[in-house]
Amino acid sequence: MTTTSEVLVLSGAAGAGKSTACVAIAGRVPGACAIDGDTLSSARRAWDYDEYWAFTMRVCADVLRNGLVPVICGIGMPGQVFPAADAAGLRVDMLALVCDPDTIRHRVAERGYGGAWQHPEKHVAVDRELRDAAARAPHRFATFDTSLHGIDETADATVEWVSAAVVRCAAAAVR
Repeated sequence: MTTTSEVLVLSGAAGAGKSTACVAIAGRVPGACAIDGDTLSSARRAWDYDEYWAFTMRVCADVLRNGLVPVICGIGMPGQVFPAADAAGLRVDMLALVCDPDTIRHRVAERGYGGAWQHPEKHVAVDRELRDAAARAPHRFATFDTSLHGIDETADATVEWVSAAVVRCAAAAVR
């Protein structure tokens, strides 16, 4: 890569706040390119997560070549994302938006999310797995509990996370 090889992944179960945070990032962080994971997944085979993340990392490499830091906003587990990034020679900084199980159940039921409302416990399980996840070098992983913070506070924290990464990547590109 000519600039940096860092990709940001904003993950979380359905209802955790990914889409809201993605909208907050778009246009607010110069140097970042926010991409809704649902848009990317609509172009791929359903439920082939390895292929999806390999494709997503190719898209990220293209974004990086254009001098922007890609921010993928979508459900992704470290065990899917990190191997795809390794294969592409990319480094991932992943932020998982998590929230308490009752909040997930409520948000999924309230909003529907396609057919997600039919299986809210799957999304509770995704949240639980993300809470227990960790990263290995060179990747980074952190969580942010959206059930403890309002929408604006979550959006601001996410924008701050992306902004810090853009500054870090710009400094790395100068070296």
